[in-house]
Amino acid sequence: MVLTARYRRQDGIESKTTAQGLNAAEAKRKLMAKLPELVAQAEAGKSTRSRDNSLTFRDVALEWIRYDELRMEQLEIKRSTFNEHQRIARNILIPRLGDNTLDEFTTREIAVTYHQMVREWPAQARNAKGVLSLIMTFAAQMGLVDRNLVREVPAIRRKKKEIFAPGIDELRVFRDAVVAYNEDPNRPGPMPGPLLLDSIDMILATGMRIGEVLGLRWEKDVFLDDRSPYVVVNGAIKEKGGAKRWEPFPKTEAGRRAIAIPDYASAILLRRMVENVGGSEFVFHTRTRRPNGPQDVHRSLRNVRRHANLADDYVPHALRKSVGTTVADTIGLEQTALLLGHERSRVTEQFYAKRTHETPDVRHILQAVHESILASE
Repeated sequence: MVLTARYRRQDGIESKTTAQGLNAAEAKRKLMAKLPELVAQAEAGKSTRSRDNSLTFRDVALEWIRYDELRMEQLEIKRSTFNEHQRIARNILIPRLGDNTLDEFTTREIAVTYHQMVREWPAQARNAKGVLSLIMTFAAQMGLVDRNLVREVPAIRRKKKEIFAPGIDELRVFRDAVVAYNEDPNRPGPMPGPLLLDSIDMILATGMRIGEVLGLRWEKDVFLDDRSPYVVVNGAIKEKGGAKRWEPFPKTEAGRRAIAIPDYASAILLRRMVENVGGSEFVFHTRTRRPNGPQDVHRSLRNVRRHANLADDYVPHALRKSVGTTVADTIGLEQTALLLGHERSRVTEQFYAKRTHETPDVRHILQAVHESILASE
């Protein structure tokens, strides 16, 4: 828990300070203990900034990581978010800026560093700038700098990439390639299990993210006894920045949703339920009853793409885009946003509609897509 207090010095200048603790009471005690000394220093004409000018970016970044870890422990941010923040801070920002003292930070210095990152790591530069801004906001809250200068450096817009959403014919080729790879007697390695084909079909049946599909749990997320079978997205399997784990956080709050599933998806789940001899709580799991992770699916897909000479664009997220395109063309963007777990437009969300966690029933649409894919088999 972090608390901030503003105070006015004898010379009329306002300032602020921050204290953190495991709970609000502890943070408040630390904050109240700091204020008398700060006011006394101001009255004596002392500058707290002169003491802080020797601090380096490394000092502040490492302290911010500890603060971010506290936020993760208090469930204010996801573990995957913390891991990614820490990776960027330690591997990208500290090696570049770590020895700079805080008084050496200028808008020009930040802009030069950011533009270098855009040239060297175009895919990561935007996230790196975001983490740098978080660190400097933290420094400003601690009274170590006057303001966050990163906000004064405009972001360089990345060229918009054309959306790849495979159509019916492309999906048929893709699915046939998976089947052919699994059945090829000359294929190296052990016989593949149904993980890849089942996860692909579940994405096409629901529009879910691959981590959400793999995060489905029998008792809490799968409901097949109802007359209208459905699954609920309560979390996802995450691997980025750490070990494979289930996290109780969809990507956004809108991502927590219930999805009616078509008949072929129910059949997949019923079959996997019968085959769940080990009693794993997860629908998709390894032989040791641990959940499968996105990398398991991506690894299998790389083998299929090499085997069938398919483009690298055939990834699980492309299938999600296919679902989005198909459903949007049929019932509109607003209902599709509910299905995919996207946020609505800001104006609609704030002033016009209360978001529901119930998604539209599009089983007939996705069942028709599945039957079209299988039409030539």
